[in-house]
Amino acid sequence: MQNIFKTLFLSAALLGSVSITAWAQTPPVGPETAPTDTDELAPEKDTVATRARPDYDPIGTRLGGFFLYPTIGVGETYNDNIRFTETNKTSDFITTVTPAVDLKSNWNSHALNFNARADLGRYASNSEEDYNDWQIGTDGRLDILRDTALTGGLKYAELHEGRSSPDQTGASEPVTYRQYGPNLQLSQRFNRLRASVGGDLTAYDYDDAKSRSGATLNMDDRDRVDTTGNIRLGYEIVPQYEAFVRGVVNQRNYDARTDDSGFQRDSKGWELVAGLSLDLGSVTFGNIYAGYLRQEFDDARLSTINGASYGGDITWNPTTLTTVKFLASRSVDETTLSGAAGSLATRAQATVDHELLRNLILNGNVEYVNNQYEGISREDDIINVGPGADYLLNRYLRLRLRYTYGMRDSSATGSDYDVNTVFLRLLAQY
Repeated sequence: MQNIFKTLFLSAALLGSVSITAWAQTPPVGPETAPTDTDELAPEKDTVATRARPDYDPIGTRLGGFFLYPTIGVGETYNDNIRFTETNKTSDFITTVTPAVDLKSNWNSHALNFNARADLGRYASNSEEDYNDWQIGTDGRLDILRDTALTGGLKYAELHEGRSSPDQTGASEPVTYRQYGPNLQLSQRFNRLRASVGGDLTAYDYDDAKSRSGATLNMDDRDRVDTTGNIRLGYEIVPQYEAFVRGVVNQRNYDARTDDSGFQRDSKGWELVAGLSLDLGSVTFGNIYAGYLRQEFDDARLSTINGASYGGDITWNPTTLTTVKFLASRSVDETTLSGAAGSLATRAQATVDHELLRNLILNGNVEYVNNQYEGISREDDIINVGPGADYLLNRYLRLRLRYTYGMRDSSATGSDYDVNTVFLRLLAQY
């Protein structure tokens, strides 16, 4: 009876994720973030960052068939260029408070999780930059048969757009927006063949902002709904090696017929790639892929964006104390820069985690992003690099220290920046 209840409960949660698409057809959008190919990622394995540490991991609170994990962090950041400008830089200290709670099921089959978190930022001398970000969500898995599973989720967030965004030109305050929508994925395994099909809907709803002169900046022309569908077929050539093909289609519908510059920004696109997933035990695992992508716009004045698509993720554990990760992706990102259809964004990232002591983890990160804007003569190169450390004081407290240097080299006059940030946070968990 208990298993039947769990099945019905999870089915209702997943079906709720689907039903929201019916009434979310006329909403909103937010800053573009690097897409991840979550359907390709190898299952989580033992790495320096993810391995169990019984003396330092939170124990949580049991609530029936669930475990509750609350956390709260208090941090201080020094930023020497808070508005990411080329000249007339402004520095400030930012105090952040980050409460969060995760509720995770502990069932033999199926899974259902809930989460809620916030990121509250207060500037010491520039209060107009203060922000109150928060989000809630749920996700789950329904084990239909031994080799058949349905996964899905639902999220809602109120966020602010980073000051480094080129779409924020002229705003005297951070641009705020709402982001929400469901996702659903069905996967099936047939001996060596693995297939999955799914989709997601993400709506974005921007708030108007103030210009430096006090005038209202209309952000409603950025509101849109992104709908994406995907299908993936994989075949295990030999144990630990799987060849796959993946196709993705998308539709991007803006609420406004035209933006403030008179352009129709609705578009549709597709991507087709072939790749290889590998799993060499705990030493090396991940995937690589390559193919082609294309995005076409309803407005004939906005040029079609197309080109090679490639990327992947590889995790390498050269020793039991060191983990190295490589990530790469290519995508078409939205923009409302006048005359630009969008940007062809190429991203590459490398991270290193090293367990110096059982409770002291050193890390480093290097990220490179290239944005080629179609329709205007602008190209941006962005680099972020820096070291950090995590010190696990005990089961309930951990300390995080990060330094990051960031820079943008842009062909657009006055759009370069460089910025240094130092971040220190104390996290309490249970």
